[in-house]
Amino acid sequence: MTELPLRAPYDPLPVRRRRERVRTVASTGVAIVGVVSLLAAVSPPFRHRLHVVLEVLPSVVPPTAATTLVLVSVGLLLMARGLRHGQRLAWWGTLVLLVASVLLHLARGLGVEAAVITTSGATWLATQRTSFGVLPSRATVRRALVLGTIGGVFAVVLAVTLTEAVEPPRFHRFDRMVLPLAIVAGAALVAAAAWILLSPKDPRRLTAEQHREERERARAVVKRYGAGTLDWFALRDDKDWFFTGRSVVAHAVHGGVCLVSPDPIGPDDEQVAVWSEFLAYVEQHGWSVAVLGARPERLPLYEASGLRPVYLGDEAIVDCREFALAGAKNKSLRQAVGRVRREGYTTTFHDPASLDPALRAQLEDLRGQSRRGGRERGFSMTLSRLFDPQDIDFLLAVTRNRAGRVDAFAQWVPAPGIDGWSLDVMRRRISGDVPNGVIEACIVATIEEVAARGDLALSLNFAPMRSVLESTEVGGPLVVLTRPLLAQMSERTQMASLAMFNRKFHPRWEPRYVVLDSVEWVASQSLVMADVEGVTELPVIGRFLGRSSAPGGR
Repeated sequence: MTELPLRAPYDPLPVRRRRERVRTVASTGVAIVGVVSLLAAVSPPFRHRLHVVLEVLPSVVPPTAATTLVLVSVGLLLMARGLRHGQRLAWWGTLVLLVASVLLHLARGLGVEAAVITTSGATWLATQRTSFGVLPSRATVRRALVLGTIGGVFAVVLAVTLTEAVEPPRFHRFDRMVLPLAIVAGAALVAAAAWILLSPKDPRRLTAEQHREERERARAVVKRYGAGTLDWFALRDDKDWFFTGRSVVAHAVHGGVCLVSPDPIGPDDEQVAVWSEFLAYVEQHGWSVAVLGARPERLPLYEASGLRPVYLGDEAIVDCREFALAGAKNKSLRQAVGRVRREGYTTTFHDPASLDPALRAQLEDLRGQSRRGGRERGFSMTLSRLFDPQDIDFLLAVTRNRAGRVDAFAQWVPAPGIDGWSLDVMRRRISGDVPNGVIEACIVATIEEVAARGDLALSLNFAPMRSVLESTEVGGPLVVLTRPLLAQMSERTQMASLAMFNRKFHPRWEPRYVVLDSVEWVASQSLVMADVEGVTELPVIGRFLGRSSAPGGR
């Protein structure tokens, strides 16, 4: 269980921004030095400078220094990755390699310019020790040592084996490739060991029982302080929980990317301290961080910590008190719902934690029919499970035909922030005898039920990039350039159809954002988000559909 006490009340976010800047500058600078050194190593030195060196050093030194500089330059490129993750070992290793690089530049041909630049970089980096505090785990050190040892042994064995396999008369022609081949093979394995050693830490491993206990602890926080429409989705089974004070941050780590969703949950007066503590925890592991489905009111906090919000889309929220089927603007929806009801369809409401076994069996069968893939997807806006005995106080709408067959259902989770419910998952039967409008009838029945209970609102589907797609006046030059591409993607991923479906219920639109780390992490974070949300709907974040004819489900 991860729990840290809240620190003294001060604003640590500027300190975090400074560390990130130092790591970015160090990583970029060392990578540039590595590339320049590599180019210098394979380029012939100035002849008049080489003569000066040869007057002092043996003739074998310059070519040996050039060859060694190639290996040092490759090492610097590896270290640049570790520096960006804040690795202390990368900091030490970089200083050693930079000093070696200075000596090698001078020895290979009096490369004064490169030596001066490298010395300046090493001097600056030596003063930035506090920005590189991430230490590898014991398991990572063990794996790296094993692989590095194997690399060294492999190089020696390869050299000995090849040497003995060649007949002595031919050895003088063969020995020139034995040593280089052995060095390259061993260096490759040593580099692989360094890659492992300088990688972000793995997330912690919990037993199933420990994970369940933490989930229930997080549930208590959500019940007491949850206010957002997405807060209940903090309890997904593929998330972990960071506890500090009275708050919790739901997250999951994939490939060194820490995905947070929803926003941190807890008392308002703890928000800055909780986010600061969580970022410290993330930094200790060398992860980058991204937030999915962030609320607008939390953006100043994220921006203060150096993160970058990007508009993602809009959440549709229906006011159940004001909703009505009457009126010309509701003609299409009224006709669809009326047609379904005339065919004998009815909707009933249940607690999904205590269902009749026969009904549950029907729902399980229907769930699998219209789901894309073998598991529930949607990291930020679905719960990932149905019928868990611990998930009490949920609302399950079940729509049956005249014969009692279940043709659609929707599960709703509590959303205290809107005094209502938030859509978790919606499914409909994929069959030709199911009338169009069965999903709409299920939602309308739920709106009526919610209003009858005295609740206020329903949160429906998420409409990705709605404002950008619907208005040519939204966004800057970049959005103007990318709008045609988004329009093409909309046709393939149902981005626009989700907004059209939601609009039938005349919701108010609440913007949602994805919050990204530094620019160099955007590609990796985007790939991870696409994976956890469902690749088939890239770049849709959250709600997903069974089929284009049935836009039901997050």
